Amino acid sequence: MPRTVRTLCLPLLALFALAIGCREKAPPAHQGPIVLITIDALRADVVGALGGSPRAMPALNGLAAEATWAGRSIAPSSWTVPSMAALFTGLQPWTNKSWYGGRAVLDQRFVTLPESLKAAGYRTTAFRSNHWLQAEYGYNQGFDEFRYIREGKRAEAHLAGLQGGKDFVWIHILPPHAPYVRRDHLLDHLEEVPAELPPKVRPLDLEPYFDPAVDLPEDKKRVFRALYELNAAYADQLLGRLLSSLKESGQWDKTLLVVTSDHGEEFGENGQIAHGGNLGRALVEVPLVVKLPAGFPRQLALTPGRPVANIRTTPTLVEAAGGKPEPGSAPSLFQPFDKGALSELYLGNGVNRFSLVDGDLQLLWESRFAPPEPDYYRARYEGIGGTPSPPLAEPAQAIFKRLEDRFARVLPLAGIHNEKPRLSLWHWTPQGMQPVSDPQGINRMARQLKNLWLAANGAESLPGKGGPAPKLTPEQEQELKALGYVAGGG
Repeated sequence: MPRTVRTLCLPLLALFALAIGCREKAPPAHQGPIVLITIDALRADVVGALGGSPRAMPALNGLAAEATWAGRSIAPSSWTVPSMAALFTGLQPWTNKSWYGGRAVLDQRFVTLPESLKAAGYRTTAFRSNHWLQAEYGYNQGFDEFRYIREGKRAEAHLAGLQGGKDFVWIHILPPHAPYVRRDHLLDHLEEVPAELPPKVRPLDLEPYFDPAVDLPEDKKRVFRALYELNAAYADQLLGRLLSSLKESGQWDKTLLVVTSDHGEEFGENGQIAHGGNLGRALVEVPLVVKLPAGFPRQLALTPGRPVANIRTTPTLVEAAGGKPEPGSAPSLFQPFDKGALSELYLGNGVNRFSLVDGDLQLLWESRFAPPEPDYYRARYEGIGGTPSPPLAEPAQAIFKRLEDRFARVLPLAGIHNEKPRLSLWHWTPQGMQPVSDPQGINRMARQLKNLWLAANGAESLPGKGGPAPKLTPEQEQELKALGYVAGGG
């Protein structure tokens, strides 16, 4: 995609060209700090301000209470690679082509958020976590400083030292992403503490229940969810220290601050566990908190209680800084938009998945590009270091490559010729997702989803083969497996 900005309008008439231009007067650009904090794998219902336990995340609850807008938002996908690429570019996953591990490198043709803000005169600093967000995958583009967050002390010091000028700071907090670690000093943040909590739950412990055919026992579900919430409480402690450091700088009122997540985490709500397996509510509904600077002249065009796509964060920050979002990017939060929130998930076990959330309704669209692989879930388990029993009849990578080859030759929305996509409609209630039997409503929302996908991504085309991927060291492969990802991109 070209880095040039399209001309938005032409003079109305030559007669008035000298006196009146058709371009509206640009609102004053924000001159102070911009801080974006992304928390990995944080589902919305853990946050007390959004209906969860008031004890789990007091710092985020407090921020939500004083923010300009705080609510539930919709992630562009259900795992880090497609979601963070979308958040960094403002482009849907299909357009930015970061679909799976083998295509996790940000395409340099796309302008990232830090690049846009740097062009607007901002100094740019990152404190990242998560293997997928390191420099080898392109996330250092546009940053003057790009550092690993570690325990967050350097990030705290950086925020405390802000002087009020044009500084952009992105911080990615890894918890509550697995592994879930028992943290006894945070047990009082839980509403209920299961009798026996292990010291740690690894992705390898979760992986068997990623297979929808394997039931998640209730006792394990309670343990997994409790340890997940302990890690959410730990993330909140990190967030609280960051917010305190920002206030210590004296620039709190001058700062434009956004806190959100790349995706949620599932504990059997849609038949799986962890993330990246589907686009159910637990995986796409995440918090979004926006604090505009004091006296900021623009207002957010958002409806209280209505979910909003958090992919709109990047164009919002770019517009606030006086820049122009890239052509094709999502509308900013300053612009009214009522077409719903789109999520995409590609290259599953022979299936691509799409979701449209509009108010409290969700349409799920599944299109098949290949027959399911019988050993797909056991191959995933082996790919992160497990030992399937009985052993796989062929290497795990052979299974993944077969799926990738079929994926490359089938249109994403339409799927296999003469096999209609599977559509289902769901009503979001405080008790969870409830199926809706409404053929007309399904057809209406299916048209809405397809139109939104085409508007965001252009006409359907074949995916083609994957792009270049960085060669991983053995240590990097182990880091991937420790986070529950298949090394090599399967």
